[in-house]
Amino acid sequence: MFVSLWHYLKGYVIVEVSGYMIEKFLNLALHHHIPMWDVVQKENKVCFKTPIEAFKCMKPDLKKAHCRAKIVGKKGFPFIAHRYKKRRFFVAGIVVFIAMLWLLSSFVWLVEVEGTERINGLDIIKSLEKKGYETGKLKSKMNLREAETYLLQQYPDIVWTGITYEGTRMMVRVAESVPKPEMSEMNEKPKMLIAKRDALVTYIAVEKGKPLIKAGDIVKKGELLVTGEMPRGEEDDSLYYTAAKAHIKGKTTYTASGTIQFQQEKKQYLNESSKKWTLKLFNKAFQLYASKPPQGNFDKQITLHQLRITKMFPLPFAIEVENRVAYKPMIYTLSEEDAKDRLLCELWEQIEGSLGVEAQILKREAFFKKTGDAITGTLHVIAEEDIGYRLDLDQGASQQIKEKTDYEQN
Repeated sequence: MFVSLWHYLKGYVIVEVSGYMIEKFLNLALHHHIPMWDVVQKENKVCFKTPIEAFKCMKPDLKKAHCRAKIVGKKGFPFIAHRYKKRRFFVAGIVVFIAMLWLLSSFVWLVEVEGTERINGLDIIKSLEKKGYETGKLKSKMNLREAETYLLQQYPDIVWTGITYEGTRMMVRVAESVPKPEMSEMNEKPKMLIAKRDALVTYIAVEKGKPLIKAGDIVKKGELLVTGEMPRGEEDDSLYYTAAKAHIKGKTTYTASGTIQFQQEKKQYLNESSKKWTLKLFNKAFQLYASKPPQGNFDKQITLHQLRITKMFPLPFAIEVENRVAYKPMIYTLSEEDAKDRLLCELWEQIEGSLGVEAQILKREAFFKKTGDAITGTLHVIAEEDIGYRLDLDQGASQQIKEKTDYEQN
């Protein structure tokens, strides 16, 4: 590699030799220590590379061997310098451009985070920015080992982090800790089961704890269903505490109402459009060109083109193209059936977000009423779903148990 670089800096020529005694010429050249490399035979000719000064020294050997030599290529820095000798400003521009690239490569222009699952990568970038590790900073001014220690202190869930430079990017690689396994039932805190919402209990199977309701009961949201307070026995009035666990299903009802107008508006896009180009340089924006925006209403579509030499060398320049397309509001009328279908979809979306994951729909009923230029609708849904959720057992729960027991006795 270094030999090739040396030849390039000194300059060399590619020579093609033809004649009747090529072998004699090669022997004479080697005898006179004329350097040659990449020697290739092509039919009755021989091609090779040799330095500029060596080519001048081989003329006597060519004459003795009755051969002819022809230069078919010139390579190296001296030839390039001679070619652009009169183009000083062009050469100066190239030198300045290379110097600018070298200078820009000394900064960090992009921060990327890899390996996160539970932690938001954007939060890590913001934390580093607060500490001074941000884009636009000189690489030599940032201590990556200190940044790694800082992240480990800020995020207990990170067990390892490695920060490296890749071109003008600062790559932050992290490894998160394994989530703690759920506590075993032997060590689990006392729990109770509370009703998620109003329901008619249809099924109950208790694994641990004392049930306070049975199938067929109507429960209210927040009502205690299964307690973790258990009596020790008939002769012992004291209580012990356990983690209540049960599978309880119930019928629940959901209702959603809404209105939709027959007259609807949509956008009819026109052929009229305009563009605006903006140069993003560091944290500033410079408008390059902007055509006249369309008259009236228009939508904007912004595209950002990050300039980079390669994937590893993003630059602090970006071209923002804003495309503005004109549109005309257009009024159209829905049919009664289309209006009902659209309203029904909207009402179902409202209810669907509240349903449990394994909820089974038992009945769905919709009522519509036409009022002038609109339709009002109501959707009723009856579902069977899991209605219990677990909470830590506390003194408030004990009081609620007592009140419920007294109510049942009376």
